[in-house]
Amino acid sequence: MHIADIMEDRGIKRAVSIFKYSDSEPNEVFTAILHTFILPAALYTEMFSSPLLCILSMACGVFQGYAVLWHGGLSIRSKAVKVAFFVAVATVLNYFIEDMLYGSNTGWVLVLIFSGWNIVRVENQKHLEEIKSKFKE
Repeated sequence: MHIADIMEDRGIKRAVSIFKYSDSEPNEVFTAILHTFILPAALYTEMFSSPLLCILSMACGVFQGYAVLWHGGLSIRSKAVKVAFFVAVATVLNYFIEDMLYGSNTGWVLVLIFSGWNIVRVENQKHLEEIKSKFKE
């Protein structure tokens, strides 16, 4: 899909195009920050019974930050968004099991949704790059 095609779309069709083809890097950076700093702080203040999730979250956030900000390659970014999705699932499950998935803690469900969507967008981008490389040959 060409950018001019997206610009001609309107309404829901345009929203779908934006979410499907837009760059996921800003969301990847945001997710890295959340997993590196915000989630460990939240877990520490709300439920200290999750030290493994704290450590996993920080490691995931650092890995995702490295993948998107320093390395930049689609292969490593693909791995990083999948790990981030795993941490997001573990976070939501942890809050659910502890019966704390209400109020502002439901924001972690949004992190889960966007981390899942990052997988779709990075995989889409990988697929488009593969197609481009085939046409260059």
